[in-house]
Amino acid sequence: MKLGRNKPCWCGSGKKYKKCHLDREQQEPINQGVIHKQINGFYSQKYCSVPSSMSPECSGKIIKAHSISKSSSLKEIAHNGHVLTTFEGSIRFDKGFQITPKKIGIQKASTFTGFCAHHDKTLFQPIEDTDFVISKENCFLIAYRAISREIFVKERASGTFDLLKDLDKGKKLEQQLSMQSEHKRLTENNVLSASDLRSIKNKLDSMLIAGEQGKLNHIVFILSEPPNIMTSTAVGPTFDFQGNKLQSISQDPEVIPSYIMINSFSSNGVGYICLSWIQEHDSVVSAFIGSLKQTSSVSASILAFIFTSIENNYISEIWWSSLDSSSKEYLMNLYSQGVMMPTNSDALVNTKDLLAFKIKDTISLNACAAAL
Repeated sequence: MKLGRNKPCWCGSGKKYKKCHLDREQQEPINQGVIHKQINGFYSQKYCSVPSSMSPECSGKIIKAHSISKSSSLKEIAHNGHVLTTFEGSIRFDKGFQITPKKIGIQKASTFTGFCAHHDKTLFQPIEDTDFVISKENCFLIAYRAISREIFVKERASGTFDLLKDLDKGKKLEQQLSMQSEHKRLTENNVLSASDLRSIKNKLDSMLIAGEQGKLNHIVFILSEPPNIMTSTAVGPTFDFQGNKLQSISQDPEVIPSYIMINSFSSNGVGYICLSWIQEHDSVVSAFIGSLKQTSSVSASILAFIFTSIENNYISEIWWSSLDSSSKEYLMNLYSQGVMMPTNSDALVNTKDLLAFKIKDTISLNACAAAL
């Protein structure tokens, strides 16, 4: 690439070409230890996620709060005190960018430093200290914790994306172009997603302060046993289970796509999958749920959706070990679409039922009761 040494670099960094990508092919690649340190430095930021009006009550001590309960949920699927996770999974760079689930102790699994000790205890006491009861208030708390954690991750990810800008050191020009393009896509999407989620959380904050938790909508799948995959997040679906486009994700920060907060957990041996959303997103979510109803296996379709859309997953090691190599490859191929590339329109169409969830009943806590 012919570019003047003092011209702005083609990558958009704002630096002069000579201070950025000139002779990048000859530069020393970033040490993998630095990469892993950045990726694993998840707890470097600490704050309490409650609305500002509740901040004076904060204890001042920020703790590692579980987005999925350790005692009532993760313990149910743990093997020798461990589960597998795709979040910050085992990463290999020697044969391209590959991620596989890694083992993690349930003491650390699903934690994030996003609540103070006081609010983590008092706010979530109804869903932590007693067996889970399906109600709008309890489902609200689960959804509130999920979106708080997702915003936390988006804000934390900005530092990781800064590191990605330098991963093309020692690479050929075509690889540099590809990697910088992907960095730009991921960074822009992360910024927009964080802005979207803050807007939704502001609405949940208002519900919480006003005691109007019942304004949030939910569909709850009741399982006959704990789910083999537990998750907690907020995600904006783009395609339905027949490959049809549900919504276009705009690059305009004023246009907020529809999101679903999804939680998969257990309590006293019973499993639950709870989908939650604000009323403004009812049209897209209703179409999503209607599409789910049309599939041959709701369980298989939810499994595929989780692996294509969510990284905060915690997996039963016993269940994972029971899968054959083709089934594991199928799931990780789905997962790679959400992590390393945009999701394909047909990703949720031909799904495999791997018995991750044994659904026995469904309860609707919203205006779309007829959807399922």
